[in-house]
Amino acid sequence: MSGMNQAWYIYGNDFGNGRYNASRPAFLKAMDEIHESGGNSVRVWVHVEGENTPMFNSSGYVTGLDPYIIGDMTDYVREAQTRNILVNFCLWSCAILQTGSHLEGLLYEDQKLFSYINNALKPMVSALKNERGLGIWEIMNEPAGCIEIGMKTDEKCYDTTTLYPWEGADWTKKHVPLERMLRFLSLQADAIHSVDPKALVTTGSWTYRTITDQLNRRNFYSDECLRLASGSLPGAYFDLYQIHTYQTLFIYLPHDPFMVNASVYNVSKPLIIGEFSQDQGGGMTSPEQFTWAYEHGYSGAWSWDALGSGQAADDVPTQERGMESIRDRNDQSKGGRVNITINDGYMKQNLQGFGVIRDIFWIILNIFGAFNVFLTSVVKTLL
Repeated sequence: MSGMNQAWYIYGNDFGNGRYNASRPAFLKAMDEIHESGGNSVRVWVHVEGENTPMFNSSGYVTGLDPYIIGDMTDYVREAQTRNILVNFCLWSCAILQTGSHLEGLLYEDQKLFSYINNALKPMVSALKNERGLGIWEIMNEPAGCIEIGMKTDEKCYDTTTLYPWEGADWTKKHVPLERMLRFLSLQADAIHSVDPKALVTTGSWTYRTITDQLNRRNFYSDECLRLASGSLPGAYFDLYQIHTYQTLFIYLPHDPFMVNASVYNVSKPLIIGEFSQDQGGGMTSPEQFTWAYEHGYSGAWSWDALGSGQAADDVPTQERGMESIRDRNDQSKGGRVNITINDGYMKQNLQGFGVIRDIFWIILNIFGAFNVFLTSVVKTLL
């Protein structure tokens, strides 16, 4: 898998509630840049902290989905399909977690989490499970951002003593116990697999430190620990792993992925380097990083990011050179293969008339969505 992070265009406000029409042009431009550079995949964020979607009541329970989000996500994956791109939808993020956010309630209370699973997640997965552009469901970006470190527990699955204070985990200072985080991840993984057994599910790990039992670390997201946290649900597992990596004091550390073969981590699943950049690349260029990932057993490489600005981000031309460096390479002996069942539902080339109708409907729907947002703003101002 070769591509880049779209992440967001308007943070937390790209899908649903009439917001997609503002982000869509930038999204399609990024897809074109990936396709023209030989890439085949993109990572994009959906709820983030729950500020815009899904729909919550005043008590923090999810009541459902707004009228637009499924149509927005469907349009996104179908546009990706026309460019031979697979989409990784990242649902939530713990890289930033505001106090009192809707996400906090889902992390700590089972009933709130089940309200999301039943009223939002399962309907989304059901609606998209036959889309040929859908690649992966990622439940959360960087859970370690809010996991309490240094917790010694009798149950090894909930122990975090393999993370040390100087390494920087729990940077949001939310101190979420690992048991609660694994509950959050595992119940959603099971829900996705129950609706779509062929689906690929993962989470975006902050570094290699939480996905391996080697190097004096522990794999927080092992099948054993996810099933334990879920109460032994059969679909509580990840199909592949994803790790992020950036330089430390201008260098990569000895066990970072651009310093070692994927085999060093000894994981039994495909492993994608889901975030990296030349800007924070320890002196490695983008082509060198993409090529390293390809030649050292990793199953994918997604550079940061399509906005081309902000902390650690490369500009788009730099990322394009990276994707170009492995264009059309297909040596399966390198060990980076990801087996995926391509969905057999919608095929745009066989539904040209429907596509025109769909596009017209999408435009009308978003006009109403924009009017609804405007009207709501006016009413709030008057009140």
